Amino acid sequence: MREELERFVASLRIPAERKPIVLAELVDHAQSASDAGDGAGLGDLEALRPSLEAVETAFRYSRRRALARGVVAALLVALVVDRTTAASLVAVGAALVLAIVALLAPPHALALLRGELRAPPVPGRLLRRGIAIGPALTYALIVLGVPPVTWTCVIVVRGFAGDLEVDTPWSAFVAIVGVPLLLAVEAIRARRAAEA
Repeated sequence: MREELERFVASLRIPAERKPIVLAELVDHAQSASDAGDGAGLGDLEALRPSLEAVETAFRYSRRRALARGVVAALLVALVVDRTTAASLVAVGAALVLAIVALLAPPHALALLRGELRAPPVPGRLLRRGIAIGPALTYALIVLGVPPVTWTCVIVVRGFAGDLEVDTPWSAFVAIVGVPLLLAVEAIRARRAAEA
């Protein structure tokens, strides 16, 4: 079985430094299944290929790059919302906000997010256990937090310039509501997967 796993891992289009780790995980899983008397083992290896290639390739993506993309996305979201306050443009603004957040997300962000939420808890400074924050969570938190700070700064600057009228369209809340909703759904899925 190990030789078959070695050939399979060698054929994967993933970073070379990740291949020994993936091989070790697959061998360990196959051994555990064998020890448990589970005749299914790993099942069809080719069925694993798409998800392994998607997730493992994303390991090259750093939190720093996710942070930079998150800042760019957040600033673009703030700009779009600021420029689409007219009632006729609010739906366009909301669609553009969703497109910006999705297009600038790290590669395979959803798979990364699921992996980060299923990772074992890490010791925290304030709490005993915390979530390991990787590229996907970094991006989500930046996209969630930077636009309101940017809008607040814009409102203050305009206020000092004499513009005291504040118009906040509902498109401003698309990312602020959407990102926590996505995080909540994925956290529930991760918890259910851990309990199964």
